[in-house]
Amino acid sequence: MSTFCLEGTVEELFYKKGLPKVVILKTLTGTVWIKLNKSLRRELAQFPKVGDRLRLEGTVKDKYDGWVKQYQASHLEFLATAQAIAARGSQPCRVLICQKSACCRRGAKKLWQELEAQQLPITLKATGCMGECKRGPAVVVLPHRKRLTGANAQQIRELVCSTEA
Repeated sequence: MSTFCLEGTVEELFYKKGLPKVVILKTLTGTVWIKLNKSLRRELAQFPKVGDRLRLEGTVKDKYDGWVKQYQASHLEFLATAQAIAARGSQPCRVLICQKSACCRRGAKKLWQELEAQQLPITLKATGCMGECKRGPAVVVLPHRKRLTGANAQQIRELVCSTEA
């Protein structure tokens, strides 16, 4: 038995006795059916909805001589709710990344490539010097108006996917 940690968007939910039992999660690598532990189902303060972005963690069991993988979640974390995603839809996120030589030496190009690979709902824009050459790569996230130095893809993903606008 191994463990998993998956992030994605809820495509569908199946309920039993009024509690969510199975979440169908669309991830970057495909669609996965994930069963929620009984204890997790009971302790949820809010139920996931179609369109919510979640992070699920738990165990994976091989069934039928390895032909089928059964995912069972023991931890659920909301990354963004469907309402917050819809509200942000009117204000698209733009990520401005300095592309001058000092920031590029400190990882600006790699950061750009990582953000493109994650397929976040953002627009990337190359900029000139932001005056943070020694603390690069320098990034500005709009409309949040957050300025980051020494930024990494994880920080930007958390900011873009956060429910606070």
